[in-house]
Amino acid sequence: MNILLFYKNSTYAGYFLSDRKRLAQLEGLLNSEEIKRFRRTHENHFWSLSYVEAVLKNRKLKFTKACRGTSLDFSRYDLIITVGGDGTFLEAARQVKEETLWGVNSDPSWSVGRFCSGNPKNFEVLLDKILAGKARPKKFNRLNLSFSDGTQSMNVLNDILICHHNPGAMSRYYLTVGRIREEQRSSGVWIATAAGSSGGLHSAGGKVLPQEEKEFQYKARELYRGRKIRYHLKGGILKPSQRITLTSLMREGVVFVDGSHVCLPFSFGAKIFVKRSPNPLKIIFE
Repeated sequence: MNILLFYKNSTYAGYFLSDRKRLAQLEGLLNSEEIKRFRRTHENHFWSLSYVEAVLKNRKLKFTKACRGTSLDFSRYDLIITVGGDGTFLEAARQVKEETLWGVNSDPSWSVGRFCSGNPKNFEVLLDKILAGKARPKKFNRLNLSFSDGTQSMNVLNDILICHHNPGAMSRYYLTVGRIREEQRSSGVWIATAAGSSGGLHSAGGKVLPQEEKEFQYKARELYRGRKIRYHLKGGILKPSQRITLTSLMREGVVFVDGSHVCLPFSFGAKIFVKRSPNPLKIIFE
């Protein structure tokens, strides 16, 4: 088995340890307990990473170790193990096609890891089940996001947010669902898979769907109510065969994919299509 160990750097390492002067300044401004919390999370994360490496080596399993942000050919691996939280898992998920993905939450006391079934306490037990073929991966449905000009196309496990690049500015766009095309002004539009429906879309008023559902969902945020405008496409659950289309009426619109790290330009006249992906993701989810 060819294994990729895909891990995150910690906030403490990336933001504090990389700049000692900044750390000294922040220690004077912030409560010492807040700095200690970041340091503790940093230590827990790298302890977990070292532990996972030690277990793999003890079982004489060959693996490649790579940090988030590294350019990789994920198709070379049979199993991708992510060590971190959902952010690390989702970054890997965007790159994976047919390979199996397993998330290990490196610090369950702090890190969000909804997609991570592994943790330092159960890692060895689950690993042995995987090696014995007793932990079969589950299939999670994804969305396919594409641009009309063919410049971008990707599979999305969690959610998509379309909005103005400035959070204080109004988002303007045409939204098309089925035969209805509607011009809207709002704070943006969420589109999420069933597995991603418990995140930002739910906070905006959407419905949480069972994670195995093939349907997906959209929800417009804070629709502008001036001049007695009536909206028909406020949000809803779409069938697996349906498609949602957005056309930008913004000079500086953006499309966020699975959080804040992937931000794609969505300028005036650009058009995107979102539909259910024919390629579900295989996840170890015990």
